[in-house]
Order: sequence, then structure tokens, then C-alpha cells
Amino acid sequence: MDSEGFMHTFQDELKCSICMNYFIDPVTTDCGHSFCRPCLYLCWEEEQAPKSCPECRAVSEKPDFKTNIVLKRLASLARQARASHSSRSEEQLCGTHREAKGLFCEADKTLLCGPCSEGPEHAAHSHSPIQWAAEERREMLLKRMDSLWKMTQEMQNNRNQETKKIRSLEVRKSMLYFLYGDGYNSSLTFSEIQVST
Repeated sequence: MDSEGFMHTFQDELKCSICMNYFIDPVTTDCGHSFCRPCLYLCWEEEQAPKSCPECRAVSEKPDFKTNIVLKRLASLARQARASHSSRSEEQLCGTHREAKGLFCEADKTLLCGPCSEGPEHAAHSHSPIQWAAEERREMLLKRMDSLWKMTQEMQNNRNQETKKIRSLEVRKSMLYFLYGDGYNSSLTFSEIQVST
């Protein structure tokens, strides 16, 4: 295998099989397959327990995974390499200075070339290389997504508990109707049934 073929294969190994992009917050399931945490959670959102691997369908015992740090770093490096390669090939040039836009202005949220970043409009602003800014934003989004996922899971658990309570009360109501027959007031509310039992 030539070096270009090797690099292509290596880069493919750093991609999630769900979204087909470089891993973002990669986690590894019990069976050994890796996915982006958001992709895996989205796949599992509709799935009832037990949760299974999207690739091989093996059941995962624990749905809370640790981030695979090495895979995360490698995917980040691959993304940065792709970004620097594409910025060179696409020639994202500043219209004023005809230089590549390689900096991100934190204040204005815009891409700048070197001379523009030193100009009077942006000189007092904080700047960072676009790859760093992209990774920083990606991390921030992942943290937000993780907290939203946890809130969603908590709400799902609460909904499941409430559904179980409703079913239990419906069974109690049916039992009371069976026990007391026509003498049972079927217009009783669930709270009245719960108090009476």
C-alpha cells in the first residue's frame, strides 16, 4: 500500500460509521466499536432497553461511556490537517490584502488575514488560528449536548415512572370495580382510589 493509500485508510479509521465524519467526543461500546457520543445517543434515543451497538447489534450493558481520549486527539489532528489543506486549496483570500484568512476574531466572529487582524478595526480584539477556534467551539457544543442528553434521559426516566404509576392506578381501579361491582363509583379519580386502598 502506498503512503497516500495508507493515509486515506488511516483517516477513514478516525471516522464515525454513523455520521461518516471525524469522531467528535468518541466513545467505545462494550463490543469495541467506536462512535461519536452524540451519534450513539441519537441512535439510542428511540431504542428501548437493552441498547445495542449500531454496527454489530451487540448489547451494551452500560450506556454511560468514557471518552476515548487517544481517538479524540487523533480525530482532532485529522480535522486540523484537513482544514489547513482545504484552506490552502480553496484559497480563502482576503479581498483587501489577497492573503489567506487564517485567524478567527473572537469579538466579531469573523475570519481574518494577518494584516486585517492588525488593522484598527480588529487590533484590540482577541484572535486565534481558525483550527483552534473550531476545536474550542466544537468542545463547547459537545458539553452543551452532553448536558442536554442527560436532561433528556432524566425526563425520559420521569416519564417512564409516571407511566408505570398510571398503569398501576388503572389496575387498582379495575380491581376495585371487579371487587365492588355495580356498587363501585367508576367516576372516582386516581387520587381517590389511591387513598382508598
